[in-house]
Amino acid sequence: MEQNNQANKNGAEIKLDGEGESVSSGSKKYLIKKIVILILVLSILAIAGFIYSSLFAEKDENQLFLEMNTEILEDKNAKEVEVDRELDSDQDKLPDYLEKILGTSESNPDTDGDGYSDFDEIKNGYNPLTVEKYTGEEWSNVKEKIKGEDEGFYTKEFETLPTPTPISFICGATTVSDIDGNIYKTVKIGSQCWLKENLKVTKNPAGEAITRYCYDNDPKICETDGGLYDWNITMNNSTTEGAQGICPNGWHVPKDSEWYVLEGGLNYPGDKCDSNRNGSGCSQAGTRLQVEKEYSYEPHSGFDAIKSGLRLVFISEDNIPENYGSYIERNRLAYFWTSSEKSEFSAWHRLLPGYSLINREAYNKEQAFSLRCLKD
Repeated sequence: MEQNNQANKNGAEIKLDGEGESVSSGSKKYLIKKIVILILVLSILAIAGFIYSSLFAEKDENQLFLEMNTEILEDKNAKEVEVDRELDSDQDKLPDYLEKILGTSESNPDTDGDGYSDFDEIKNGYNPLTVEKYTGEEWSNVKEKIKGEDEGFYTKEFETLPTPTPISFICGATTVSDIDGNIYKTVKIGSQCWLKENLKVTKNPAGEAITRYCYDNDPKICETDGGLYDWNITMNNSTTEGAQGICPNGWHVPKDSEWYVLEGGLNYPGDKCDSNRNGSGCSQAGTRLQVEKEYSYEPHSGFDAIKSGLRLVFISEDNIPENYGSYIERNRLAYFWTSSEKSEFSAWHRLLPGYSLINREAYNKEQAFSLRCLKD
């Protein structure tokens, strides 16, 4: 009995142990199942998230691309509306959109009023905003601006031009520069073209330094009145009538006879202003060569003689200079050399005494006078 009870007890314990094992195995299976389900759920969510993000990322990229292209398209359309490359309001062959960039007038074909269209000036190396030429660097920069804005227009009009080609000279409108870079206005009087200002150059056409005198040795006066030169310097050591001397290229020291032409064209009808005279004459011409504001009662020639005086040198009977450096007659008299000699030691000049008449006289070549150049 006791054995049976023990057996039953043991059987019960075994059963209990078996139930324990059953419970433990069930818990593990349940936990594994939950983990598997969780992994599946997470995987599904991850896949769904990837698909979702991919779809929306692609949508964002497409949206961004569309927005960017819309802006570009709108900008292009705006430019096409704003820029009419065929519009040339003043008909100068320079389209309005380029005139805006270059600063020239869209309504005036000749911005600087020198007789040439803006397009022709730029194409030939001239500044359409002034009466001067571009420097080489300035001209290159202008062409680069045009090329950057419209390469087709540049290729058609500018690319085949290696260097500026000169355009016709218009006396009174076109300025002249000397080897120092000084700029001179010009004036047309009858059939002649003169510099409207006294020469102030410090080098000859070959670039060699020359002696230039400034009244009272004041360089500032040379800037307003021009320089004073002896005859040999004026002629650049030539003795040929009409030589270039120290004048700019294309200009020369006027002959005595060319001064006669100037005088005769400005004088009273019938007064011949005899070019062989030695002394005064040509009263009306003398007046008309003065500055306009001083002698406005006569028709003005535009010559505007500057009373720059002279540098006087006393010469001995043996033609030896005895005194240097005496500056006299500024604001009273104007002296101008001609290229015509009277003798080995003297040459003809013109003296404007500040009122009517013109004096034709021969002075020693050592004197230093002003110079007005005449176009060839």
